[in-house]
Amino acid sequence: MPKVQFGLKNVHIAKITENNGAVTYGTPFALPGAVSLSLSPSGDENVFYADDVRYYVIAGNGSYDGNMVIAMVTDDFAKDILGYQEDATAHVLAESGDIQPSKFAMTFEIQNDEDARRYVLYNVSVSRADLSANTKEESVEVQTATLDISCSGAIDTGLVRAYTTEETPAATYEGWNTSIFVPTL
Repeated sequence: MPKVQFGLKNVHIAKITENNGAVTYGTPFALPGAVSLSLSPSGDENVFYADDVRYYVIAGNGSYDGNMVIAMVTDDFAKDILGYQEDATAHVLAESGDIQPSKFAMTFEIQNDEDARRYVLYNVSVSRADLSANTKEESVEVQTATLDISCSGAIDTGLVRAYTTEETPAATYEGWNTSIFVPTL
């Protein structure tokens, strides 16, 4: 059993298509340059009081909110997820004021003291990335892009996230970024 974790890599994105409540995941594509991922559980706790005590507690476990920092937004991510349109002749990407980002599944890997643990988030929403730059001085400071993300349960299964364990078969582990794994529960 792993005791510590560190690092973030192998981020892959798979666009979600919904049709009459059924979810289809596109082929995952790499989103290189992952710097950090920070997600916190969100959801309210409902407390029912009886007999002058906390008699029953219902914890909300519907989603995670946070951000992901990446080196830069790739053209594939801008087109497939953020909804940028490409001028076919000039190959210029344009952002329209009325586009809505697409939902997607995201796989990634976090190292630990034994084997890397691979994760999948099933229903991710993203906001547009910040745009910032600074002048170059004596030393170069790399600029990054921060994406605010929210992860909730998949429409068809309710699954929020999953990850591999030491007992995960090699075929499942090795194929983690080629398609979105949906467990049979």
